Amino acid sequence: MNARFVLVEFRKCLDTRSARWLLFVIAVLSTGCALLTSSNSPTLAQFVGSALLPLPLVLPIVAVLAATSDWTQRASVTTFALVPRRSRVLAARILATLATVLATTGTISLVSGCVFLIRAREAPWHTDWTGIGSTLWSLTALAIASSLTGVAMGYLLLNTPLAIAVTVLVPISYDLAFGLRYPEVAQWVSSLAFSQWLTEPTWIWSPENSLQVGSGPALTSFLLWTLAPLVAGWIRQLRREVK
Repeated sequence: MNARFVLVEFRKCLDTRSARWLLFVIAVLSTGCALLTSSNSPTLAQFVGSALLPLPLVLPIVAVLAATSDWTQRASVTTFALVPRRSRVLAARILATLATVLATTGTISLVSGCVFLIRAREAPWHTDWTGIGSTLWSLTALAIASSLTGVAMGYLLLNTPLAIAVTVLVPISYDLAFGLRYPEVAQWVSSLAFSQWLTEPTWIWSPENSLQVGSGPALTSFLLWTLAPLVAGWIRQLRREVK
Protein backbone atom coordinates (compact mmCIF):
# COMPACT_ATOMS: atom_id res chain seq x y z
CA MET A 1 0.00 0.00 0.00
CA ASN A 2 1.34 3.38 -1.04
CA ALA A 3 1.87 5.97 1.70
CA ARG A 4 0.23 8.47 -0.62
CA PHE A 5 -3.12 6.73 -0.08
CA VAL A 6 -2.78 7.21 3.68
CA LEU A 7 -1.95 10.90 3.23
CA VAL A 8 -4.97 11.38 0.98
CA GLU A 9 -7.29 9.67 3.45
CA PHE A 10 -5.73 11.60 6.33
CA ARG A 11 -6.47 14.85 4.53
CA LYS A 12 -10.03 13.69 3.88
CA CYS A 13 -10.45 12.99 7.60
CA LEU A 14 -9.80 16.66 8.35
CA ASP A 15 -10.86 18.40 5.16
CA THR A 16 -14.64 18.28 5.50
CA ARG A 17 -16.85 20.83 7.19
CA SER A 18 -18.20 18.23 9.63
CA ALA A 19 -14.73 17.09 10.65
CA ARG A 20 -13.57 20.67 11.19
CA TRP A 21 -16.57 21.40 13.38
CA LEU A 22 -15.90 18.27 15.41
CA LEU A 23 -12.26 19.25 15.89
CA PHE A 24 -13.45 22.69 16.98
CA VAL A 25 -15.81 21.00 19.48
CA ILE A 26 -12.89 18.92 20.78
CA ALA A 27 -10.82 22.10 21.27
CA VAL A 28 -13.67 23.84 23.12
CA LEU A 29 -14.41 20.83 25.34
CA SER A 30 -10.73 20.26 26.08
CA THR A 31 -10.31 23.90 27.07
CA GLY A 32 -13.38 23.74 29.28
CA CYS A 33 -12.27 20.55 31.03
CA ALA A 34 -8.79 21.97 31.60
CA LEU A 35 -10.22 25.19 33.03
CA LEU A 36 -12.44 23.26 35.42
CA THR A 37 -9.49 21.19 36.60
CA SER A 38 -7.19 24.21 36.99
CA SER A 39 -9.30 25.54 39.86
CA ASN A 40 -8.14 22.65 42.09
CA SER A 41 -4.35 23.04 41.79
CA PRO A 42 -3.88 19.98 39.55
CA THR A 43 -0.69 18.13 38.76
CA LEU A 44 0.61 18.04 35.20
CA ALA A 45 -0.91 14.59 34.67
CA GLN A 46 -4.31 15.71 35.94
CA PHE A 47 -4.30 18.87 33.83
CA VAL A 48 -3.27 17.13 30.61
CA GLY A 49 -5.60 14.22 31.32
CA SER A 50 -8.59 16.52 31.75
CA ALA A 51 -7.82 18.17 28.40
CA LEU A 52 -7.77 14.75 26.72
CA LEU A 53 -11.06 13.54 28.23
CA PRO A 54 -13.28 14.58 25.27
CA LEU A 55 -11.22 12.63 22.73
CA PRO A 56 -12.68 9.12 23.33
CA LEU A 57 -16.15 10.64 23.00
CA VAL A 58 -15.76 12.79 19.88
CA LEU A 59 -13.01 11.14 17.81
CA PRO A 60 -15.16 8.04 17.08
CA ILE A 61 -17.58 10.36 15.26
CA VAL A 62 -14.69 11.64 13.14
CA ALA A 63 -13.81 8.00 12.44
CA VAL A 64 -17.38 7.23 11.35
CA LEU A 65 -17.38 10.22 9.00
CA ALA A 66 -14.10 9.05 7.47
CA ALA A 67 -15.46 5.54 6.97
CA THR A 68 -18.80 6.53 5.41
CA SER A 69 -18.09 9.80 3.61
CA ASP A 70 -17.49 8.28 0.16
CA TRP A 71 -20.78 6.39 0.20
CA THR A 72 -22.95 9.09 1.78
CA GLN A 73 -21.55 11.85 -0.46
CA ARG A 74 -21.62 9.66 -3.59
CA ALA A 75 -17.87 10.04 -4.03
CA SER A 76 -17.28 6.29 -4.18
CA VAL A 77 -17.36 6.33 -7.99
CA THR A 78 -14.43 8.73 -8.14
CA THR A 79 -12.50 7.03 -5.32
CA PHE A 80 -12.74 3.50 -6.64
CA ALA A 81 -12.25 4.59 -10.24
CA LEU A 82 -8.91 6.11 -9.28
CA VAL A 83 -7.99 3.13 -7.08
CA PRO A 84 -9.74 0.00 -8.41
CA ARG A 85 -8.29 -2.18 -5.66
CA ARG A 86 -10.69 -1.19 -2.92
CA SER A 87 -8.76 -2.97 -0.18
CA ARG A 88 -5.98 -0.39 -0.53
CA VAL A 89 -8.41 2.44 0.13
CA LEU A 90 -10.03 0.66 3.07
CA ALA A 91 -6.68 -0.12 4.69
CA ALA A 92 -5.43 3.43 4.11
CA ARG A 93 -8.59 4.79 5.71
CA ILE A 94 -7.98 2.80 8.89
CA LEU A 95 -4.36 3.98 9.11
CA ALA A 96 -5.44 7.56 8.43
CA THR A 97 -7.97 7.35 11.26
CA LEU A 98 -5.29 6.11 13.65
CA ALA A 99 -2.99 8.92 12.48
CA THR A 100 -5.77 11.43 13.16
CA VAL A 101 -6.21 10.08 16.69
CA LEU A 102 -2.48 10.24 17.40
CA ALA A 103 -2.10 13.71 15.86
CA THR A 104 -5.04 15.11 17.83
CA THR A 105 -3.87 13.49 21.06
CA GLY A 106 -0.32 14.71 20.57
CA THR A 107 -1.40 18.26 19.75
CA ILE A 108 -3.72 18.60 22.74
CA SER A 109 -1.16 17.01 25.07
CA LEU A 110 1.58 19.37 23.90
CA VAL A 111 -0.56 22.49 24.08
CA SER A 112 -2.07 21.65 27.47
CA GLY A 113 1.36 20.72 28.85
CA CYS A 114 2.81 24.06 27.72
CA VAL A 115 -0.16 25.93 29.18
CA PHE A 116 0.33 24.14 32.50
CA LEU A 117 4.03 25.03 32.63
CA ILE A 118 3.34 28.67 31.75
CA ARG A 119 0.54 28.86 34.28
CA ALA A 120 2.60 27.21 37.02
CA ARG A 121 5.64 29.38 36.19
CA GLU A 122 7.92 26.40 36.74
CA ALA A 123 10.82 25.02 34.77
CA PRO A 124 10.08 21.58 33.28
CA TRP A 125 12.71 19.94 35.49
CA HIS A 126 10.98 21.30 38.61
CA THR A 127 7.55 19.99 37.59
CA ASP A 128 6.00 16.83 39.02
CA TRP A 129 5.79 14.44 36.06
CA THR A 130 4.33 11.59 38.12
CA GLY A 131 1.60 9.71 36.29
CA ILE A 132 1.88 11.59 33.01
CA GLY A 133 2.93 8.50 31.05
CA SER A 134 0.08 6.31 32.30
CA THR A 135 -2.42 9.13 31.79
CA LEU A 136 -1.35 9.71 28.20
CA TRP A 137 -1.39 5.99 27.44
CA SER A 138 -4.81 5.38 29.04
CA LEU A 139 -6.63 8.17 27.22
CA THR A 140 -4.83 7.56 23.93
CA ALA A 141 -5.71 3.87 24.13
CA LEU A 142 -9.36 4.73 24.82
CA ALA A 143 -9.43 7.08 21.84
CA ILE A 144 -7.82 4.48 19.55
CA ALA A 145 -10.16 1.68 20.64
CA SER A 146 -13.31 3.79 20.31
CA SER A 147 -12.18 5.17 16.93
CA LEU A 148 -11.53 1.66 15.60
CA THR A 149 -15.05 0.74 16.65
CA GLY A 150 -16.30 3.83 14.83
CA VAL A 151 -14.51 2.78 11.63
CA ALA A 152 -15.83 -0.77 11.97
CA MET A 153 -19.44 0.37 12.39
CA GLY A 154 -19.05 2.86 9.55
CA TYR A 155 -17.70 0.15 7.23
CA LEU A 156 -20.51 -2.21 8.18
CA LEU A 157 -23.49 0.14 8.09
CA LEU A 158 -22.33 2.68 5.44
CA ASN A 159 -24.80 5.12 6.94
CA THR A 160 -23.39 8.04 8.91
CA PRO A 161 -26.28 8.79 11.34
CA LEU A 162 -26.90 5.11 12.10
CA ALA A 163 -23.20 4.34 12.57
CA ILE A 164 -22.76 7.33 14.90
CA ALA A 165 -25.80 6.29 16.92
CA VAL A 166 -24.52 2.73 17.30
CA THR A 167 -20.96 3.84 18.11
CA VAL A 168 -21.96 6.45 20.69
CA LEU A 169 -25.15 5.06 22.26
CA VAL A 170 -24.49 1.31 22.35
CA PRO A 171 -21.56 1.47 24.81
CA ILE A 172 -23.91 3.19 27.28
CA SER A 173 -27.34 1.66 26.72
CA TYR A 174 -26.34 -1.88 25.77
CA ASP A 175 -23.74 -2.36 28.51
CA LEU A 176 -26.07 -0.94 31.16
CA ALA A 177 -29.07 -3.04 30.13
CA PHE A 178 -27.09 -6.25 29.66
CA GLY A 179 -25.18 -5.72 32.89
CA LEU A 180 -28.39 -5.44 34.88
CA ARG A 181 -30.01 -8.44 33.19
CA TYR A 182 -27.03 -10.81 32.89
CA PRO A 183 -24.31 -9.58 35.26
CA GLU A 184 -22.39 -12.87 35.17
CA VAL A 185 -21.64 -12.64 31.44
CA ALA A 186 -21.91 -8.87 30.90
CA GLN A 187 -18.16 -8.31 30.97
CA TRP A 188 -17.59 -10.95 28.28
CA VAL A 189 -19.85 -9.22 25.76
CA SER A 190 -19.27 -5.64 26.85
CA SER A 191 -18.49 -3.15 24.10
CA LEU A 192 -16.15 -1.32 26.48
CA ALA A 193 -14.09 -4.25 27.78
CA PHE A 194 -11.37 -4.00 25.13
CA SER A 195 -10.82 -0.27 25.62
CA GLN A 196 -10.82 -0.70 29.41
CA TRP A 197 -8.26 -3.49 29.11
CA LEU A 198 -6.00 -1.31 26.97
CA THR A 199 -5.83 1.31 29.71
CA GLU A 200 -4.57 -1.28 32.21
CA PRO A 201 -3.48 -4.45 30.37
CA THR A 202 -3.29 -7.74 32.25
CA TRP A 203 -2.68 -11.20 30.83
CA ILE A 204 -4.89 -12.93 33.38
CA TRP A 205 -7.71 -14.55 31.42
CA SER A 206 -10.47 -13.76 33.92
CA PRO A 207 -9.30 -11.94 37.07
CA GLU A 208 -11.23 -12.38 40.30
CA ASN A 209 -11.28 -8.63 40.82
CA SER A 210 -14.48 -7.45 39.13
CA LEU A 211 -13.04 -3.97 38.66
CA GLN A 212 -10.25 -5.30 36.44
CA VAL A 213 -10.81 -6.49 32.87
CA GLY A 214 -9.01 -9.70 31.95
CA SER A 215 -7.58 -10.67 28.58
CA GLY A 216 -10.51 -13.03 27.94
CA PRO A 217 -13.29 -10.40 28.10
CA ALA A 218 -11.02 -7.97 26.22
CA LEU A 219 -10.55 -10.48 23.41
CA THR A 220 -14.26 -11.25 23.07
CA SER A 221 -15.06 -7.53 23.18
CA PHE A 222 -12.56 -6.85 20.40
CA LEU A 223 -13.89 -9.71 18.29
CA LEU A 224 -17.57 -8.78 18.72
CA TRP A 225 -17.43 -5.00 18.50
CA THR A 226 -14.40 -4.25 16.33
CA LEU A 227 -13.03 -7.14 14.31
CA ALA A 228 -16.32 -8.81 13.31
CA PRO A 229 -18.05 -5.64 12.03
CA LEU A 230 -14.80 -4.49 10.44
CA VAL A 231 -14.39 -7.72 8.47
CA ALA A 232 -18.09 -7.83 7.54
CA GLY A 233 -18.01 -4.19 6.44
CA TRP A 234 -14.79 -4.76 4.50
CA ILE A 235 -16.36 -7.63 2.57
CA ARG A 236 -19.53 -5.62 2.01
CA GLN A 237 -17.61 -2.72 0.48
CA LEU A 238 -15.56 -5.02 -1.74
CA ARG A 239 -18.75 -6.50 -3.17
CA ARG A 240 -21.06 -3.48 -3.19
CA GLU A 241 -21.93 -1.97 -6.53
CA VAL A 242 -20.57 1.54 -6.97
CA LYS A 243 -23.21 4.04 -8.09
